Amino acid sequence: MSRDPRDTLRVVGGATLDRVDADAVRDAAGHLDAAAASLRSAAWDCSEAGRALERAVWTPAPWGEADPARPARLRRAGTLAGDTAGALGARAAVCTTLADRLRRAAGLYTHAESLAEQAVGAGVTVVAGAVGLGVTGFLRSPAGLPALLTGAAGLVVLSAAAPDPDMPRPAPPPSPSPAEDGDRGGWLLRTAAPFVDEALAGAGVGVALAAPDLAAGDLSVTGGARVLSAAVSAVLGSRPVHVDLVEPGEFDTGPPAGDHRPLADVEEALARTADLYPHGSGVPGRPTPGAPPGTVAVQEVVRADGSSSWTVLIPGTQALLSPANPFDVDTDLDLMAHRSADVADGVVQALADAGARPDEPVVLVGHSLGGIAAVALASSPAFRRRHRVGGVVTAGAPTATFRTPPGVPVLHLETTEELVSPLDGRSSTENPATADRVTVGRDLADSDDPVDRSASGGVATAHSVATHLRTLEHARALDSVQVAGVVGRIDRLLDGDRAETRYYRVRRG
Repeated sequence: MSRDPRDTLRVVGGATLDRVDADAVRDAAGHLDAAAASLRSAAWDCSEAGRALERAVWTPAPWGEADPARPARLRRAGTLAGDTAGALGARAAVCTTLADRLRRAAGLYTHAESLAEQAVGAGVTVVAGAVGLGVTGFLRSPAGLPALLTGAAGLVVLSAAAPDPDMPRPAPPPSPSPAEDGDRGGWLLRTAAPFVDEALAGAGVGVALAAPDLAAGDLSVTGGARVLSAAVSAVLGSRPVHVDLVEPGEFDTGPPAGDHRPLADVEEALARTADLYPHGSGVPGRPTPGAPPGTVAVQEVVRADGSSSWTVLIPGTQALLSPANPFDVDTDLDLMAHRSADVADGVVQALADAGARPDEPVVLVGHSLGGIAAVALASSPAFRRRHRVGGVVTAGAPTATFRTPPGVPVLHLETTEELVSPLDGRSSTENPATADRVTVGRDLADSDDPVDRSASGGVATAHSVATHLRTLEHARALDSVQVAGVVGRIDRLLDGDRAETRYYRVRRG
């Protein structure tokens, strides 16, 4: 059943609301039941008092007493008693209704999935774990190692044979129209998407179990990523990372519009992050600058009082395996494994070259791989010794395994159908939730917006920055206290009186 897009939002974390404690909700329902029982008892007593007063009207007055107004007063008192009984009974009914609704809500939070979905999810986890264990065990066998080396070499050859990454890339084909929604297998994506986190969780455990030494004993998706990262690094080796200042003429059509204007809000920061892709942002109404591969943006915002803050915009994966561009799967694995990653090193170098000082706050904004890099840097004590983290914004990034520092506002935007955010084996509701860290998740397939429905039929469209911007738009329109809290704190760091944006190309070699 389709719903209003705002009804598809799942907001986790924030200053006012934290994760729901289902037991506490049930306790509250119990208190309401007790209150309803007390109110019903009081209503009964009032009813009995009213009936007694009515009988007293017809009872002769004691001998010697003569009060002609006595019957009228008794009738009035009886009426008041009856009215009070009715009001108390109504309040008892309201308490009972609220108690039932609280219990229903507790049940929804406790059993967000149906029993059938839970059973399927458990099965997917077990099967994926067995597959991960078997495949990794084979690759570590005498026959498997040559297969691994041959496969990795083949990937390198394919990457080298691919078109020159410096050449302009054509714009992606337009998204299917709403009329085409579901005609090309989108139903399969929508059906499988809710179980991707379980599948990845199981696969990660299986891979880590097959190579516990490489996983450093971590039987999780992070441990599995360590195994894969170590395998790829053994083939490709280590390469130094450099950053070069990108000149305006290196963009296909010139630097992104507004690069000397402060980023007014989180939406603008995300849109400009999408501009850094060589093939353009995919955000409707925005030009295609044609940034060189591996480009990040560093903006300094200066205010009237002379204070500065910085914003780093980091795009996502741009290659499978590349000898020159670190925005590839090799870096994805390094970041997921919590290892030193080339893109993160490039961001550190870019900030140093731009002149960011340790006391000036830095906001890290990233999409996909860039989002993992942003939250990894914010979680890194070494990075925080060099820079004061002012805020983090991620869109379509698996970030649940990282712990961000308290006091830093963090916003995560995720969709179920993109299949990227759950790569850490966690759904959006399982992300860490604190007063400073908020995740906004959404099931696009449940939305009655035809644009959302169309986007839910393809991983690329579900994962696009444009889709995540719509999610943030709906969260803003919903007046979510949690979202407004963290976004407002980040917005204040993005805005200022004047700005200067520098573009850096991060490269290997």
